Amino acid sequence: MPKISIPRVTAFAIAAAATATVAFSVPATAQQTINLTAVSGYPPAATWIGALIDAYLPTVDAELAKTGKFKINWNKGISGQIVKPRGELEGVETGLGDLGVIVTAFHADKVPLYDVAFKTPFTTKDLGLVIATTAKMEAQFPAYGKTWATFNQVNLGPGGAVDNYMLWSKTQIKSLADIKGRKVGAAGPNLPWVIAAGAAGVQTNLAEAYNSLSTGIYDNMIVWRQAAGAFKLCEPAPFVIDADLGAVNGFSLNVNKDVWDGLPDEVKRALRAGIPAWQKEQVKRVNEGAESGLERCKKDFGTVYTRMSDSEIKQWANLLPPLGKEWAAARDKKGEPGTAILKAWMDEMRAKKQLVARDWDVN
Repeated sequence: MPKISIPRVTAFAIAAAATATVAFSVPATAQQTINLTAVSGYPPAATWIGALIDAYLPTVDAELAKTGKFKINWNKGISGQIVKPRGELEGVETGLGDLGVIVTAFHADKVPLYDVAFKTPFTTKDLGLVIATTAKMEAQFPAYGKTWATFNQVNLGPGGAVDNYMLWSKTQIKSLADIKGRKVGAAGPNLPWVIAAGAAGVQTNLAEAYNSLSTGIYDNMIVWRQAAGAFKLCEPAPFVIDADLGAVNGFSLNVNKDVWDGLPDEVKRALRAGIPAWQKEQVKRVNEGAESGLERCKKDFGTVYTRMSDSEIKQWANLLPPLGKEWAAARDKKGEPGTAILKAWMDEMRAKKQLVARDWDVN
């Protein structure tokens, strides 16, 4: 393990770690309260945060209640109270938050191994499979954990919110050719998908999307059905075309390493034990919200849904450069197992008989 340079940690994080450490010096029969602040720039309407509040935290609490030795006093620093969207990575790194949901899709330059799903579009619409495969990659390749260590963090597990990206627009898109010349908002790693089809890409996020679509900063956006309904993005963009762009992972629930090192083992185990509940609830909310989100858009805003033809979907996939192989080669050059990860990822998708419009590890 290489020597890790630990960045400056705020007094808040040091105090939190000290609070956890105190647990060792008091009588074993006394229940100890540990103060932990969970941060996110997003509100509970975001499925990954709603799942954090309603599934993850209660599961951790229930785990600790089995022995009664420890109790966590949660400070829910969500909805931008402590960090803004995109600020979660730095917030957990520096100790503004003890733990937080990092949006890996916004930090492809810093945590590039999590970008593999964005380099393999048109492959699967099974969010549960994507999350499970990401967790499998974390377990198989230590490079994932080493990446987080450079940002003074310990990752507990991956998450996701996208079952199938779709292209939402102010004016109707009926075919692949209609995308050319459009200005499209996207998270960032998925911008190459529309650029290959002739569009101009604009990096954005859900928190600012409604205003941006309403004011014309961009007139089109790649987003999934649940989010389109929950954030009312189908009001300024009431037309949608479905091209099986697919599902991606996008989150990691992380703990500040200084805080983690000061926690009792039982608390660490409880924090890890809550991950399956968080992941399951995310998938449930996304899948249920996909249908209800589209229905809400149709009912409230007159959304018109179009399905792209299979032949044009295949054509679109083949228009893209070899995203997977380029990504893998770049990672290999940095001493990371890019080619091995890409092959393992695609092998998993093929084994599960997913869509796989293009074998990204081959061409």
